[in-house]
This record gives sequence, C-alpha cells and structure tokens, in this order.
Amino acid sequence: MDEIDFGLCMSLVINSRVPYRELAETFNMSVNSIHKRVKSLVDSGILHNFNTKLSLLNFPNSVNAIMFGNSKVENKEDLLDKLGKHESIFNVTRASGNLYYIHAYLKDFSRLNTLISFIRQEGEFDDLEIGLDSTPPSPNAPITTETDYNLKSESELFQKEHKYSDLDFLIINSLKNNSRKPVTDIVDEVKITPKTVRRHLNRMIEKKLLDFSIEWYPDKSAIIMSIIILKLDPTLQVDKLKIMEEIRKDHGQTILFTWNLSNLPNLMLVCAWTHSMKELQDLEASLISKKFNSVNATILIKGKMYPSWRDTYLEEKIKDIKAN
Repeated sequence: MDEIDFGLCMSLVINSRVPYRELAETFNMSVNSIHKRVKSLVDSGILHNFNTKLSLLNFPNSVNAIMFGNSKVENKEDLLDKLGKHESIFNVTRASGNLYYIHAYLKDFSRLNTLISFIRQEGEFDDLEIGLDSTPPSPNAPITTETDYNLKSESELFQKEHKYSDLDFLIINSLKNNSRKPVTDIVDEVKITPKTVRRHLNRMIEKKLLDFSIEWYPDKSAIIMSIIILKLDPTLQVDKLKIMEEIRKDHGQTILFTWNLSNLPNLMLVCAWTHSMKELQDLEASLISKKFNSVNATILIKGKMYPSWRDTYLEEKIKDIKAN
C-alpha cells in the first residue's frame, strides 16, 4: 500500500458510495486507475463489505467509546470474537503485548456500566481505560465534494432525532451489504420507480441520515499500523483540538484517526501508519518533542469488525414492515 491507497481507503471509510469519478479528480488519476486500485485492495482482503448503516444522527443519545487495556486471556484469537458478541461493540483490535482496543457505540450513557462489566469479565482486564466522546472518531481523509462536511452543522444535527419512513428503511436494507448498488437494482428490489428511489436517497444523504462505509483491514497489508497513546501534563491548560490539528499538519496522511476524549482531558489517541519501524520511531520521537508527559506507540496486530445494535435495529424494522 502507498499514500494513494491509504487516501482511497480513508475516503471510502467516510463515504463508500463516492463516485470513482470524484476520487479520480481528487487523486488526479483516471477513473480506470482508481477502479483497478480499489479492486486490488478488495482482492487482497484489505477492503471488505461496502456497507450502509443507519446514521447515528437518528440516535441523539448515542455515545462513542474507545476502551483499552491489557488482558490476561491466553487465547488471543478467541477473545476478539467473545468481545465482539456484545451488541454495542463494533470493532476489537489486538495490539502488541496483551493490549486490546475495543470500539463501541452505546445507545445511551446508561448502558456504559453493563458494557464495562462485560468487557472486564470476558477479557479479564484489570487496567481498562475508558474513553468517551459524543461523536465518532475524526478520520483524516483527502477532502472531496462527497466527503466534505461542516462540523458545526453536524454537531447541531446531533441535537435532534431524525425519522425514517418505511420506504427509507427498505432502501437502506437494499444497500446494507452493497453501498455502491445502482439505483436500478434498488428499484428491482423495492418495486418503486427510479425517481422515487432517488428522491428518498438524496434526501437521506442531504440530511446525513446514512453512513456509507467499508470494513477496512490494513493488517492484511505489509505496512505498520499503530495507536499512539499521548498523555498531557495535567498541570497545563491546553487546547486538545489545536494540538490534534498541529499533529495532522506536521504528519499529513500518516495520521489516520484521532480521538479527543471528553472524559479524559489529559489523554489523546492517534492512529497512524508507517512503512517501517524506523518511520514509527521517528514519528514517536517527533511527538515526544511536544509537551506530552508520555508517548506510547502500540503496534496493531489484528482487528475485526462486528455487527452491532444498529444492524439489529434495521433488521427488526424490516421485519415489522414486511409483517404489515
């Protein structure tokens, strides 16, 4: 994988329905070249499941959580699937040593203690760190007209609940395992006119009621993925968002995701990719030079995606619609 491959992956993480023409313009390449690169990423197992999910905007009380700690469980492979059974957990990643990162969406804050108890019991974690945020992690992707969005307006959208019609649910269900499905194929499944499909689909896209994404498995490639745990001096008053912006500016597309955890004011997480251990060492050294109490780079070994309550919610809605 090279920088263009990573840029493509991040663009598809944000919007897996983005037209290849748009990606071609963004990366200054031909549409055919983009298609070949995406196909190669799919064939190698790096990209999987171009999916569509209900946007979290429909669940204004939802909370994004990332938890990490060292597990005493000996069977590392089985632990991923054990933790992935919980309805709130959508990703589990094993890192170097016995460290695990668990990513979850909670329906609301009241479900947090139950989730923590489940993780500690199944994973035998004694030192579980729990980070919370009201919005999903911030991805670092090349900006296209399809991925550009106003953070302020999105924050405002989270403050109110949005409703889907039965037809909306049927269209989403048609796209759930193939976000790039043509409108003509949706028409065949839902049995309505192309004009009606486009109207409903465009409205949901405009109101940000759909999440078009992919399952991305960079561990299938030869590059090194890491999450860097940054701890700030608790005696200093700092702007974490400004620090994140500086890190992205300094390191560009090397930085993939950042987490600004509201309940852990002195801790920040940065996900990065490098070609070699030397590059990772240089990145770590660069961050150490900033005003952090500690900089701990943890290498990611294997991650897996899992269905969550958002998927179950859609399944139940479809059952109700078809029963009536």
